[in-house]
Amino acid sequence: MTADGDTRERRMSRWAPTLFFVGLCLVLIGSFVANTRYNGIFACAADGYAGDHYLGYCQATAYGDFDHGAIWFALEPGAVAHARNADVLFLGNSRTQFGFSAPSLGYWFSRHDQRHYLLGFSHTDNVAFVGPLLDRLAPHARAYVINVDDFFATEPTPPAREVMQTRGAERHYRVKRLWQWVHRHACDAQPRLCGDELAFYRQRETGEWLLARYGGLQAAPIVTDAPFDGAQIAERRAVAEHFIAQLGVSRACVILTYVPQPHNQREAAAALAAELGLQFISPRLDGLMTFDSSHLDRASAERFTTAFLEAADPTLRACLDGP
Repeated sequence: MTADGDTRERRMSRWAPTLFFVGLCLVLIGSFVANTRYNGIFACAADGYAGDHYLGYCQATAYGDFDHGAIWFALEPGAVAHARNADVLFLGNSRTQFGFSAPSLGYWFSRHDQRHYLLGFSHTDNVAFVGPLLDRLAPHARAYVINVDDFFATEPTPPAREVMQTRGAERHYRVKRLWQWVHRHACDAQPRLCGDELAFYRQRETGEWLLARYGGLQAAPIVTDAPFDGAQIAERRAVAEHFIAQLGVSRACVILTYVPQPHNQREAAAALAAELGLQFISPRLDGLMTFDSSHLDRASAERFTTAFLEAADPTLRACLDGP
């Protein structure tokens, strides 16, 4: 080997650890970017932040739910304040959210100079989460609308269990909140950075949901009611009685409803309301459609909400106009 060759070999040997480290860093950075793009928040569109919304859910394995922690840990103080100060609270699951996120709802409350808030959550959440959440919020509501759809089940859902029971959950949700700032501004600058996985955004003032990018989902009509289990009605009655007693409003100001879905349990909801002696308002309308075989599409939500408000108007005004 010549002297020049020996010198080159020594130089390469000296630089080899540095080159290996740089290569490893590039691989790790590339893997992180790819994971964030396809499994994290960048898998979802960022076009829902406008109008004072925050990202409540991104259907990506490394992001998923933010909404539960946003309210439970008061990471969205504006949303928490509006929920606490609302005159009417709507409680229930995601079908509640999409079923009442309609222009007619905002118009009714604006016309009567009252405030409403949709405090429903994804994953078919129920009293196991909403009950403790209301204790933390100490709301000022004078009336409640409750979608009976599995609301009086008592098993916490996975995101509810995480925020209520998992050590480090608050820190985890705070990191998710920081990522929303990055997501919004990066995707504004370069829209191609973001994907089109299903996502929804919550409006801070009213709690209404805005759906982002739902192409490819399977629409389905609302069909006839399914039979129900009477034993389950008796079991959930006790849970409902306890929950309603804690609301701090007259039972006359608690309206039970059922937002239609393809696997309808409306008759079970009506039977539970009758057992409780509470008003039940769930308009029967022909031609309602879902956008994903579960949740009402925008046009159907508007029709359902309009019909609901027509029936609920006397009750709501009596509760809101009272002392």
